[in-house]
Amino acid sequence: MSDQEELLVEVARYYYQQNLTQAEIGRRINASRSTVSRLLQQALDTGLVKISINYAWERAPELEQQLIAKFHLREARVLIGKGRDEEEIRRGMGVLAARVIDSRLKDGTIFGVSYGRSLASTIAALHPTRKIAIMVVPIIGALGSNNPLIDGPELIRQIAQIYGGEYRYLPVPLVVEDTRTRDALVQSTQIYDLLALARKAHLALLGIGAPGPDVSSLIWSGYLNERELARVKEQGAVGHMCGQFFDCAGNLLDVELNHRAIGIGIKTLQKIETVIAVAGGEAKAEAILGALRGRYLNLLVTDDLAARKILALAASG
Repeated sequence: MSDQEELLVEVARYYYQQNLTQAEIGRRINASRSTVSRLLQQALDTGLVKISINYAWERAPELEQQLIAKFHLREARVLIGKGRDEEEIRRGMGVLAARVIDSRLKDGTIFGVSYGRSLASTIAALHPTRKIAIMVVPIIGALGSNNPLIDGPELIRQIAQIYGGEYRYLPVPLVVEDTRTRDALVQSTQIYDLLALARKAHLALLGIGAPGPDVSSLIWSGYLNERELARVKEQGAVGHMCGQFFDCAGNLLDVELNHRAIGIGIKTLQKIETVIAVAGGEAKAEAILGALRGRYLNLLVTDDLAARKILALAASG
């Protein structure tokens, strides 16, 4: 090692390992602060020092910009998956989504919330440093699933508790047995007033579902069996939001199930100021693409594998 290399290593150790300031290093080696700064830069340029950012939830800015440009989004957050399993990807997307939500909430915000595992991960990542007078409301009926921790009523209660806000429940199921029952329920005073409030939401948080049994079993168990899900898919469904199915172009399907769902309705999402959708995985890429084409969201949180497949599908027509 040359004298110059030894000097670079010495300066780098003082700075990066011993946390000395550049002025302190200068006094030790009898050099000016500007000389120390130049030596540190030289250590980087020659590869003697390599800096890596070891942050778990890194983002893919190029993919984010491509999604924003292609689908006219306000923002996109794309997690770099790094080969993690599905649960870890969901947790990472939750961290990214939680930051977006926290930056947008303010006193008086009406916050509409759906259901699902991605939303549960998002809410688990919320760690606000202040209380906000928000109103948290459901935008669909309850799942009544075997896992209440991903259902709307529990998620709504958690958000309100975290921020010190208020919340309301929608005491009806997501889907009822026929349209006649649905129409009667939504016209009752309590349900009508709550849905009217939910339609005034300033901010909405949703997942994006797909009709395949591998990605929808937790959501639709108790409402649809695998054969019925397959039939909906045969009718053109690629995804669902607000309990309603849409096709690859984002068009709301005229299927019987959509008329039995209780909620604000997927078309209402187009009128809400900020709609954040959290969904990832290649299996959901077609569903996410349909939702983007339907303009049902303006802020997407996803992962890099899903993002690449979404853009590829969009490019192929």
